[in-house]
Parts: sequence; C-alpha cells; structure tokens
Amino acid sequence: MLLRIPYLFGPLIFFGISLIGVASSSGQGASGPAADEPGGFVIPESIKGFDEQKVKNDPICDSSVRPKIEHVIPDEMKTGDTVVVQGKYFGKKKECLHGVTFGSEPAKAFSFVDDERLEAIVPEGLRSGMTFLNVETGGGTARKGILIQSKD
Repeated sequence: MLLRIPYLFGPLIFFGISLIGVASSSGQGASGPAADEPGGFVIPESIKGFDEQKVKNDPICDSSVRPKIEHVIPDEMKTGDTVVVQGKYFGKKKECLHGVTFGSEPAKAFSFVDDERLEAIVPEGLRSGMTFLNVETGGGTARKGILIQSKD
C-alpha cells in the first residue's frame, strides 16, 4: 500500500516505516548525498573496517566453472595405489574440493595440491575393470574413465 504524505508533515514514522527522504506527491523531501561519504552513499557500519587479510584467506570457490579432468597418472591402477589427477578448475583452495570417488566408492584419502592437480588413494574392495574417477567441486563433477587392475 502506497501512502502519499504531503510535504508539510516532513519526516514521519507511519506504521513503523520511516518516511524520511521519501519523495512526496509534490516532489519534495528527497534527501541529498551525504557530504562525508564518497559518491553520496552511506556505508553501513557492518562493512566498515573489514579485515583485508581475512578476505585474502577466504576460499574463492567459483561455482560457475565445472571441473575438468585431463590426465590420471597412472592410467591403470590397483587398489591402494596413489594416483595423480591433473586437470582444471579444482578450486583456488582445498575447501573448494568436495570429494573424489572411484565409481561409487569414496577415495581412501585425497589431497588438494592446487587448482590443476590433486592426489587420491584408490579404495580397497573395487572390482577390476573399467570404472569412473569422479572429482566433485562446488561447480559440479568431472568424470574420467579409468582401469582398475586385479591386485595379484
């Protein structure tokens, strides 16, 4: 519901809503820029004095970019082996990497190296044959076909 208050009433609080700086039906009452703020904008206290170091250390996880696996070394592996996954868009920080799976089995362990490389240990109990290596980030999941060899 829009209420028009004539400019004679000036700043009012009506039904809990402040009408200070609201243009009235005659076009008066709009407040000008604050002289002490750049561009006339008032900076809320909640964002004044932010910690620049904290901003630099926060993870930058781009959810708009899907990860891509380019190479898995070695390309044939056994359970318990450590593999190196090379690709793109794994994340700027380790917090961006959500998980690594071999088929539906989570990696025994995995570690983030950088945005283009990670390492993972093939879990026990996988059957030999073809399966998918999956890398999940905030931007989605990348898949690459791999060959699991029998342990003997």
